[in-house]
Amino acid sequence: MYRQFLLILILFVCTLVLGGQWVWNETKDELISQQETHIEKLSQYITSELDKFSHIPELISKDKELINALLTPNNSAQIEITNRYLDHVNEVVSAADTYLLDSYGTTIAASNWFLERSFIGKNFAFRPYFKDAIQGRESEYFALGLTSGLRGYYYGFPVVYAAEIIGVVVVKMELSAIESTWQQSQGAFIATDDNNIIFMSSEPSWLFKSLTNLPEDTLTQIRQSRQYLNADIEPLNATGDLTVSPSLLNLKDNNTNGEFLTLVERFPRAKLNLRSLVSTKHLYWSMINFAVIVALIFGVLSLLLLLARHRHLKHQQIDRIQAEAKQKLEFQVLERTAELQVEVRQRTEAEQQLIKTQGELIQAAKLALLGELSTSISHELNNPLAAIRSYADNGARYLIKGNSEQASENFSKITQLTERMANISQQLRSFAKKSDNTDLTYIALDPVLFSTKALLNPQLKSLNINLIEAAPSSYSVLANPIQLEQVLVNLLTNAMQEIKGLEKPKLTISLENSSDGWLFIHIDDNGAGVEEQKIARLFEPFFTTKDNGLGLGLSISRQIIDSFYGHLQYARSPLGGARFTISLLTAKD
Repeated sequence: MYRQFLLILILFVCTLVLGGQWVWNETKDELISQQETHIEKLSQYITSELDKFSHIPELISKDKELINALLTPNNSAQIEITNRYLDHVNEVVSAADTYLLDSYGTTIAASNWFLERSFIGKNFAFRPYFKDAIQGRESEYFALGLTSGLRGYYYGFPVVYAAEIIGVVVVKMELSAIESTWQQSQGAFIATDDNNIIFMSSEPSWLFKSLTNLPEDTLTQIRQSRQYLNADIEPLNATGDLTVSPSLLNLKDNNTNGEFLTLVERFPRAKLNLRSLVSTKHLYWSMINFAVIVALIFGVLSLLLLLARHRHLKHQQIDRIQAEAKQKLEFQVLERTAELQVEVRQRTEAEQQLIKTQGELIQAAKLALLGELSTSISHELNNPLAAIRSYADNGARYLIKGNSEQASENFSKITQLTERMANISQQLRSFAKKSDNTDLTYIALDPVLFSTKALLNPQLKSLNINLIEAAPSSYSVLANPIQLEQVLVNLLTNAMQEIKGLEKPKLTISLENSSDGWLFIHIDDNGAGVEEQKIARLFEPFFTTKDNGLGLGLSISRQIIDSFYGHLQYARSPLGGARFTISLLTAKD
């Protein structure tokens, strides 16, 4: 056994050394390949961006606005025309600035003539783009703007009149747009000049720093050229060969400290060197990941050996434990079976009690609702009683006078009024009847709606509310008719209490049928609706928006609809108030 472990250890060390070297080289090659692709794309992108502006100065140098301004620099009207023309050109080509220099390098017109940082009157004779262009050569140059302090790439071109150079037109492009495309998940990009000073970078903290320590005379020369204005050029103290690509560089300053794999590509047009830098941490992390994987693999092999060694012993222990466990399990099964029987009996009793309590609570809510309707129902019964008495007295007088035909008519009206009172009583008895929660069947909806309106008619009349009903339909829904009627009465009563006292109260019942077998009953009013912060708790037990409410009506209504396998939901009504929607399953054809 120990010899096997020693063999695994030797194999592990060899795999770690040889495999680690292979992983290092492969990861390095992959990073180099990726950076070569990135830097090539970046070079092409910079070229295309620079090409956008390279021909603009030459094109506008022949325009009469520029030539006239150089020939008559004291003509303020012509200068203003040229300023506006340059502003228009600058806007069309999306340049940073476009300006016109006379033969002495002084700006006489500029696109930014109306800004505080205007170039008008500034002299740029010291800039290389002016020196080259005034000699008749097309010029490109990068530097910090003397007025704006922003990095820019300048294009200069001579303005020729009668075979004589009379000025220079300059177009400036900002470099921030190019840098915005430099971000990548690994490493960074920089662009350095011939003195290895960083002019563009995807790492803003590296701007205007030099890769190496520059001699004092070089720094003096750079400051005198004013290419970087007064930028404090600090070194990144790079160690390594800057001329070799790819190579390893170590950078160290206050903000940067690390080793980087770098690639270099010369960009002759802009006299810049494009460099891609990727931290060697990626290489070391690859090594660490490889080492972890190898360690896990050999760890698993070691565990397998240990498992094999103890397998025989475990089999013996398992046989003994299984015998003990079997005996113990049989005892536990018997004990648990007895406990489960008691628990099942208790839960059955509790469930039956819950169903009974829920039914009693629904019945109590129904009777409470009848109590709320009692005043209007009493008024609805008193009117027929008074009419019956009046018709009876009149009928008796007609009989005494021998007018049997008029007396018969009065007695007929008494019969109609008693039938009306009987219908009201029948509605009350039907509504008050205690129903079974499990008594579900497909019922016609129209009779339930008719019965509901009949029950609420007295209260609707007393509150002067006109209930707009849905058109007669042939829908059948899965429900308990008495309990569905209770829910409808409860929701309509709530709506009536909400809109009573309004100048123009509106209350509607509408039906909507869906293609997937659902019927939606919408109850809408034009009241104030429910406040936003109270909607979430609207159907909770004992939560109420009324001053004297118990908060059980909506909770019980939702329980009833849930028992029908339906839904009760609240939404904002098209009428401006509340909308309660009952969703019920419809009978299939």
